[in-house]
Amino acid sequence: MSFDRYPRVFSFAVCVALAVSAASAQAVGGEFSYSGGELTCVPDAGVTGQQPPYLDCLQIGPVRIGETMRTVSMKFGKARQATKRGSVTDRLYPIKGDVPAGQPVPYWVIGFEDQRVVSIQITGDLRVDQYAFSSLRLGDTEEKLLSKFGPAGFNQPAPRINGVMLGYSPYPVTFEIKDGKIYTMRVSEAIGK
Repeated sequence: MSFDRYPRVFSFAVCVALAVSAASAQAVGGEFSYSGGELTCVPDAGVTGQQPPYLDCLQIGPVRIGETMRTVSMKFGKARQATKRGSVTDRLYPIKGDVPAGQPVPYWVIGFEDQRVVSIQITGDLRVDQYAFSSLRLGDTEEKLLSKFGPAGFNQPAPRINGVMLGYSPYPVTFEIKDGKIYTMRVSEAIGK
């Protein structure tokens, strides 16, 4: 066997390893992924048969659709305020951290129905690195959102923030964009919840 063959074999093995690594980086479990003109939920390994099938991707940071109020309280403590919206109670949890003077504090709004999480929203001008949704964080650019999720299913003004809301139906996922950056990320159990 000739020794000049080994560099080619090694090069081929490296290329295969890089291709497998790139493919797995694109299809992270528990995240939405846009590929071939379609947005899909890539479930975590070993998860099958969930209804709706995209349920595994409805998590922002440590909060997942379907969790109990008790579990959320253990993570964030007592809610600052609560408001009723039909059968859903929205609870507001400020995000503690270093917030410059005069800057609004980022916050969670988590909706509960029968003590169970049915909606999750995170909002703020400040980047909060530890709380991601499908690899996106508050403060990421609209371009990064579009590269991860593709074109929005709907686009409407968000006058409250002087921005725009992008929705990804049939998935219950919306983003608010302010000054070209993600200002709000919201998921819910079903559209309208």
